[in-house]
Amino acid sequence: MNIAEIDNLKDIQTYIWDKNKERGFSEEAPERKLLMLMEESGELAKAVRKSIGMGFSDSTKTTDVKEELADVQIILLGLASTLNIDMLEAVREKEQKNSKRSWS
Repeated sequence: MNIAEIDNLKDIQTYIWDKNKERGFSEEAPERKLLMLMEESGELAKAVRKSIGMGFSDSTKTTDVKEELADVQIILLGLASTLNIDMLEAVREKEQKNSKRSWS
């Protein structure tokens, strides 16, 4: 499967899981993947902070917001696969619940 040809969440999750297996990450414990997700989320926060002009130390390494969003998604999909959760199904089910809530 070529990542450039994928256009849906289910296939992206399958691709990411295949890459986890290929790279030796498929046996990582869920808590390890969760810690990695939190680390990537912090990097995303720094990138967003930089993009909106908030100040921080010159020694703070920042990268592109788009790249950090992708890192978060990659780790999240790997975590979901580790826990045998289909993210497309999970998002659909959660949005069905959300659509019945009152938002103010």
